[in-house]
Formats: sequence, C-alpha cells, structure tokens
Amino acid sequence: MLKQKIKEVNEKIEEVNDKIEQVNQKVKKSSVAKTVIGIVFLVIFATVTVLGLVFHNEIFGKDAWLNNPNTGFGVLDAVLKAVPIGIESVYVLFATMLALYASGFIVKLIFKGTPRKVTIGKLVDGIMKVVIWAVGIIAVLAICGVDVAALITGAGVLTLVIGLGMQSLIADVVAGVFLVCDGTLQVGDIVTIDGWRGTVQEIGIRNTKLINYSGDIRVANNSTIKVFVNQSREDSYPTVIVGVPYEQNLQRVREVFEANKGKIRGMCSCLLSDIDFNGVEELAESSVNLHFGAKCKEGDFFLAQREMRGAIKTVFEENGILVPFPQVDVHFDKQS
Repeated sequence: MLKQKIKEVNEKIEEVNDKIEQVNQKVKKSSVAKTVIGIVFLVIFATVTVLGLVFHNEIFGKDAWLNNPNTGFGVLDAVLKAVPIGIESVYVLFATMLALYASGFIVKLIFKGTPRKVTIGKLVDGIMKVVIWAVGIIAVLAICGVDVAALITGAGVLTLVIGLGMQSLIADVVAGVFLVCDGTLQVGDIVTIDGWRGTVQEIGIRNTKLINYSGDIRVANNSTIKVFVNQSREDSYPTVIVGVPYEQNLQRVREVFEANKGKIRGMCSCLLSDIDFNGVEELAESSVNLHFGAKCKEGDFFLAQREMRGAIKTVFEENGILVPFPQVDVHFDKQS
C-alpha cells in the first residue's frame, strides 16, 4: 500500500515536470518561429537593397525609364512609378530591422547576469523597439511624400487628446518602470498576485506575465499590481499536517521523530534544513494532528511538502505509529 502511494506521488511529480518541459518547448518553438520569420524578411530586404544599389542609376537616375513609364496602361504606369519609392522604403525597413537586431544584441550583452539586470534589459529592449519602429515608420512616410512635419505637429496634439483618454495605459507604463527600478519584482521570481501564484516570465512596458507550474499564463496590467507576495527572496518554510491516533502516546511519537530526524531528511531531496516538530496543530474528530515544517527553495515548495508527508509516514509506520482513519461509534438501544 505504501509503495503504491509513493509510486503515485512520483508519477504526479513526473507529470508536473513533463508539463513544465512541454511549456518550455512551446516557448522555444515560438521563439524559433519568430526568429526564422525575421531572418526571412531580413534576407528579402537585404536582397532588394543590394539590387537597388547595383541598379541605382537605372532606377533612380534622371533618365531612368521608371521616372516616366509609358506602357499605355494607367494602372501599370502608376505601379512602375511607385517602384523607386518602394525600393527606398525597403532601404529604410532593412536599416530598421538591422537596428532592431543590433539594439537587442547590445541590450542582452549589457544587461545580463542577475535577474534584476535581465528584467531591466527586457524593459529597455521593449522601449528601444518602439522608438526604432516609430523612426522607421516616419521615414517611410516621408519617402511616400507625406508631410512629416505637419504629421508630427498634429500627432502632438492628437497624443495630448489621446493621453487624456488613455490614463490607464500611461499608469501601466509608469508602474512598470517603477517595478523594475525598485527591484521588488524580477524575471524568475515566484510571486503571488491577487491569489494567483506563478513565476514572473516577463515585465513589459504595459503588463507583467506570470506562468504557473501547469503552464497557465496570467497577464496583469502593471498599474493593477498594488500588493503582491514575492516568495523568492528568502527560503520558504513549507509545513505539513500528519495525524496520529488518539490512543498514541505523543511523547513516544516525539522520541521516534527525533531519533529518525536525519533519516527523514535523507528521504527528502530538496530540503535545506532538518524538519521541525512544532507540536499539536489540532485535536480533530479522528486524530491528533501534528505540525511539521522545514526550509526549502520556493521553487521546491510543493515537492518538499509531498516528500515530507511520505517520509514521515514511512518512518512512523516502521515504528508502529499508524495513520488514523475515520471512526464512528455505534450505540444500540438495549430495549430493541
């Protein structure tokens, strides 16, 4: 019976590990797919840029045919006239993508090492991407003949109007900056926000992503993170409750536990300290519930609880201390 339960616990641990591995594989595949797509576009833009530079005079020269095509088809002529503009736009997009890859590489190179640096790096990378894309889009619009100066002036007024209606977005951005700068929350920390426990996967400009042990992802707006519990900064102290029968002598239970404390810890793979016997937790209906606890890393919290229960039960049974079961007293009427 005991071996079967231990086997079931080990199977559950393996299932959890498999789920975590599956989540990691999905994240890696998604990242690889994005990288491949980016490289494909980069190669296309690079090819167009090289061809444009090689045939620069034929495309952009004063006597270039594309300046005044005359095919007899109005739509086709318009498309051909737009080719130089399209190629110049590709130049800008190619430079934009190179700037994105370069900024990402530099940010990763500078902000590496501690979780705090990685968190700040991701925030800086997000801001750099927004700035680079904004500059690239403005440059493309200028090539297409748009009055960029008027657009920027109008955008300033529009931004003011939109900003008044997007105060929550601004609050999210400001809150995200303070979260990173204060160092109270970092990528890799295990935290509980609004009763939801998970590992911080990303602190973005607008929101923070958490992922739990089963692979579920929760996205929380930065401005809504008012109170949270960061469980990664100090060692955790998981506790377990183990019941013994009422007829069992508690002094003997304590003596058995103290004599086998080292053995119990040896049966647990992730504890950072010996298990403490903290006394009686509750006088329950069918058992006296005893309170035990030990230190471990936060990532091993639930594993430590499972291992402690199994180890304590095993040692108790080896010494004749049985786990109680629900009992009911039945009384018969003598007259019946």
